[in-house]
Amino acid sequence: MNRQRLFSMLCYLFISNFLIINGCSNPILKFDKDKPLPPIIKAYKHISLTAGFWGMKNTGVFVDEGDIYTIMATGSMDYCPGRGCGRNNVRPEDGWPIMARIGKDGYRFMPISKGHNSGTVKSYDSGHLFIGYKQGKVDRRGKVLNPEKYQNDRGAFFIDIIVWKKDDYVRIAAFLEKMKGKDPHNKAILDALKYAKIYKDIYLAEAKASKEVDKTKKMIQELEEAQKNKEQVIKTVPGKKPILQAKPSTVGVVNQERVKELETNLARLMKNLAQLDEMKKQLEEEKQKTAQLTQELEEKEELERELLTKIEDGSKNPPVLVIASPLDGNKTEGKVIQLSGVAEDDQGLERLEIFINDKLLTKESDRGVKVIKRSFPRRLNFKERISLKKGANQIKIRAFDSDGLFSEKVLTIHNIERRKNIWAVVIGINDYKNINKLKYAVNDAKAFYKLLVNNNKIPNENVTLLLNQQASLTNLRSILGTKLKNNAGKEDMVIIYFAGHGATERDVMSPDGDGLEKYLLPYDADLKDLYSSALPMREISHIFHRIRSERLIFIADSCYSGASGGRTVSFSKIRANISDAFLDRITSGKGTVILTASGANEVSAENEEFQHGIFTHYLLEGLRGKADMDNDGLVTVDEVYRYVSEQVPRATGQEQHPVKKGAVEGRLILSVTQ
Repeated sequence: MNRQRLFSMLCYLFISNFLIINGCSNPILKFDKDKPLPPIIKAYKHISLTAGFWGMKNTGVFVDEGDIYTIMATGSMDYCPGRGCGRNNVRPEDGWPIMARIGKDGYRFMPISKGHNSGTVKSYDSGHLFIGYKQGKVDRRGKVLNPEKYQNDRGAFFIDIIVWKKDDYVRIAAFLEKMKGKDPHNKAILDALKYAKIYKDIYLAEAKASKEVDKTKKMIQELEEAQKNKEQVIKTVPGKKPILQAKPSTVGVVNQERVKELETNLARLMKNLAQLDEMKKQLEEEKQKTAQLTQELEEKEELERELLTKIEDGSKNPPVLVIASPLDGNKTEGKVIQLSGVAEDDQGLERLEIFINDKLLTKESDRGVKVIKRSFPRRLNFKERISLKKGANQIKIRAFDSDGLFSEKVLTIHNIERRKNIWAVVIGINDYKNINKLKYAVNDAKAFYKLLVNNNKIPNENVTLLLNQQASLTNLRSILGTKLKNNAGKEDMVIIYFAGHGATERDVMSPDGDGLEKYLLPYDADLKDLYSSALPMREISHIFHRIRSERLIFIADSCYSGASGGRTVSFSKIRANISDAFLDRITSGKGTVILTASGANEVSAENEEFQHGIFTHYLLEGLRGKADMDNDGLVTVDEVYRYVSEQVPRATGQEQHPVKKGAVEGRLILSVTQ
């Protein structure tokens, strides 16, 4: 037997039972022989992690707190040869089940996740690096809870560990680029290089911005010192002490302007640095999320394997689990959603478990649930309110039957930021220049504005408030026809609210069949010349068509009947039979909804007790929560219309009936109450 063969046999015997340090496999990284490690590397080790070895082994690599280290892996394993469990030939594409921790009692983590066969991690502890692989359940420190599962495993993972001397990603990326040149198709190196390049770009940008910050601060300091040290002259006045006075010069003014310019630039640079720092935090968060998802996937696969075994052994079926709402992937601006569904099983249901972001909801939890039925009912309906955090929320529902079989559903619900993409124009006119005044239109507009900004958290800069003389015809055309057109994108939502006078004028060309054109009256409207001083509905329709948004709602607390006591201007001989076809004309475009205070021939009244228009009073009341029929924290246009349609006629003795025209795809959310 030659030496090479003997050596191979000894290697096999070792790796069959132990974690081999600097073992028989080929390292991933190809270092130059007889040369020291590159200066960027603090420590390096190659190990072999063999199948069948359960637990975590000390690699002998010591890591200090704050060190950056990289773990790369190749190889493959078969978890259950010949048993067809779906975990044969585990490779990088399937997710590496590698665990690592710092120190004997450190917390475990999984740096190498699905789709990656390298992980770069910052250590928050000091100690030796322990490594093992996961095949079944483990505790938080990586202690194996079912070692019997490991005994039939075959294969090995080959691992390179690098501890970097410092977090210099320019040099780290350069080193990995060199390694790539020696082994261009090695996925472990390619993954590590990809990650390093991302950080390299961030660090280079940070270095550049920091240098500019220091330079700008120095220039500001020099200009301020020059300003303090400018020449002084002595002013003498007969009979008085000499007075020091600055020498007349434009230099001081120029310096002040330059300082302001530099301070503006400094603020921009500091903002850029903060954004870069936030990018690094987000990268770390994404790595943690990916590792967590990998762990969840493995736990799910473990449960599925156990379930498959039970089904094969007893030919029994797991419970049927159906989720009625919400839909998987749903996006909501509310903080609470309602989860509802049903579970059924012929053998009887033992319990139902609901997890939100991996936390079991129990009776002690806020609106949580852990349903346990010792009577083993065959059918269980459930309906629970669940609080959401910002961003993605994972809801996991598991139904167990009396035989221990279970079914699982997993939903992801996205809690998106409130009203971020909304543009609004709010108009209220009491003090008309040429027309009789109103009392509470300005109150209405102010209250609606506060609802949007304070309650719904729409940014101030996204909401334009126009009161009295600000609501001139020129301003209305500019804000509605130009500003909104330029700002609102296709996916955005637009809200336009108008509280003020409406009017009609004879027009035989009117397409509404009543021979009348309808107008909204701006502050400077002239009753003798409505054509040139007011906003006709045909122009309103044209403005709406110019706006790209496919979610536009127009709310008008005004009327056109000419009746006294309302928000309309009276014109004799044209009081009756105003067609509401103009409302259909306005909403003819895609995604436009109009909500008006009253029917075309009715009065939109104001109320002394409410200090508001009656319609707006109940509109605001509904949007603050009373119209939230399903208690989901969101008020839709349909919900608030249903509310004002009940309240306004009741408050006006059935003389005023709000009208809604138009529709959009899906629910049009107008207010968030939680």
